[in-house]
Amino acid sequence: MALDYFLLVFIGSIGVYQIASIPAGLRGLWFFGQPVLQCLFGIAVIVSGFAWFFTDENRNFQHTVEGAQQLGLFLISIIAAYVFTAVLASIIQAKVDFRPEEPVEGKQHEEGIETFKTTTLLGGILTSMKKQRKDRKEVED
Repeated sequence: MALDYFLLVFIGSIGVYQIASIPAGLRGLWFFGQPVLQCLFGIAVIVSGFAWFFTDENRNFQHTVEGAQQLGLFLISIIAAYVFTAVLASIIQAKVDFRPEEPVEGKQHEEGIETFKTTTLLGGILTSMKKQRKDRKEVED
């Protein structure tokens, strides 16, 4: 039952991340390039996750997942879904040659989740590494 609950929240969270990334403009988390397709995919993932969970015949038994365990499973699964979404979006968008926009000279790089407005997880990591290398080189000179 614990694994089933983990998978339900994991699958549902992936769908929610896909839908929520549209109005937030977090293109670095998108699996598809078009918002309508992105939204339809998110809805399909959420509905299919709940349909799988609630149509299983073995749901009417006393489960052993306590409240604290359920909270832990919930938190772990939403974090895992976030990491999965960011990594998969990076892989998908790398294949279509999605390149991060370079900030104007003197403009500060975006930090945190705002990075996903212009690049993917992998793109953000690479941009950050380049910036650190450039800053280190300027200090040495």
